[in-house]
Parts: sequence; C-alpha cells; structure tokens
Amino acid sequence: MRHTTSLSLLALSLFAAPEVRGQGSQHLILSIFTGVRAGRRIWTLNDQPLIAYTSGLAQNGQFDTLALQRHVTPGFVAGASGTYFPNSHLGIEGELAFLGMTTESRCAIRQSAPPVTADIGPEICNSLQGQAVATSAVSFGIGVVGRLAPESKTYPYVRVNAGIIARSRSTIEMMGTHTASNGTLNEITVVEDTSPANVAFQGTVGAGLAFKLGTGYQLRLEGRDVMAMLEVVTGRADPSSGTLSPPRSERFFHNFALTVALDVILAHSHRRRY
Repeated sequence: MRHTTSLSLLALSLFAAPEVRGQGSQHLILSIFTGVRAGRRIWTLNDQPLIAYTSGLAQNGQFDTLALQRHVTPGFVAGASGTYFPNSHLGIEGELAFLGMTTESRCAIRQSAPPVTADIGPEICNSLQGQAVATSAVSFGIGVVGRLAPESKTYPYVRVNAGIIARSRSTIEMMGTHTASNGTLNEITVVEDTSPANVAFQGTVGAGLAFKLGTGYQLRLEGRDVMAMLEVVTGRADPSSGTLSPPRSERFFHNFALTVALDVILAHSHRRRY
C-alpha cells in the first residue's frame, strides 16, 4: 500500500511538473504598431496603341502609342496584434494591419506621324503623368514568433505569418481626362480592368529588437518584408478592341517596411518554487 501510494504521488508530480515549470513563461502580449513602407514599380507597358482619338485619326488608321507605368508610392502601415506565448521562446500570433497603398501612374506618348492638331492623346497622357490614386489595403495573418533570451531587458526576435490582403482599388486600371470642345472635363478609360482581383495571398517575415520599459510594457523596433500577390500587365492590348484591356497575371512582390510597436504584457504568472 505504501509502495502504491509512493508511485501515485510520483506520477502526479511528473504530470503536474510541466504546468508548474511553465507558469512563469505563459503570457499574452497585445500590441499596437505603426511605421513606413517603401514604394516600388509594379508594371510597365510600352508601345501601347491608344484608341481614343479624333475622328480624323480613327478614319485614317493612325494612332498614338503610350509608354505606361504603375507604381506603388511609399506610405505608412499601422495595425494591432496579439501573441500568446505558451513558453518563453515561441509564441502564436494574429495580426491585423492597414497599409496605405496609393498608386501612381507614369505616361509618355509618341504621336502619330504626322501629328494631328486635334489629337487628344497628349492631353490624356499628361493627365496620367504623376496621377496618384488613393488606395488602401487591409491584411490579416497568423503565424509564429521566436524570441532569444526574452528574460533580458533587450532581446532579439523573428516572426513569420501568412494570410490574406484586401485592396480597395485595382492595380491595373488607369483613368485619364481630356477637355471636350464645350469646355467640360471628360474622363476616359486608358487601361481597362474588367475583373479586378482585389483579394490575394500575403505573407510577412520580420526581425527586430524588444526593449522592456518596466513591468508589463515593452517597445519593439522591427524591419519586415511584406510579400503579396499583385495583378500586373503582361502585354499590349489589341488595338482592334477599341479599348486598352491588356493581358495580365498575378505576381509576388516584396515591400519592405520599418515599424515601431508598443506592447502590453497580460496574464503573466510569476514563477513559483516547490
């Protein structure tokens, strides 16, 4: 009986030991962050015929050609996350982020030879040059966070997550303007996107340093690479279609960002000795 009791107590102590040892490291971190991200070019379309002409150009079969580009301008990023650490070094993270993704157009024109006086192509191209279209994106991802020496006042960490990103506007469509004979400003589709794909896969890889500010708070500085699928133009549109509706595909793009975060540490259990 005494031997059985001893074995029972030993089994119970082994079963309970991981919970006791883990009490000092289990905690939840809630974070808010903001930062800046880099811009980049996402597609280029050269020698694209422009089928938006005066009747004289259309009748003579003449056309201007455009050299077009679409850029994502530098912007900001902001969001919130929650990370649960079942032990000191590895955590499970969920993050919601807002990214300003304003797009900017570039345009250069080569007019038909000889050029036609009433050609509206140059005015349309000028309206596109430097044209900024406010675009926003919201991303949600889940992943893991790894920490080295988290008991120190300053410690490094890495994080990886994956999820989806939803954008408010197409990365392909371009709308130009020209002044009609009656003086009104008319909008015209220069690059058409009949089926925009505004929801795509995204992933984030980041690394940074955390600085403890006292009991329950810390500050983090992080560099991250946000990888997302974007639609790009892959060729010229068919001039006989009467519109600029070019072929397209989806490609992964890297976008680098620097962020600063404030963390609040919750549900922290102090280590107990037995």
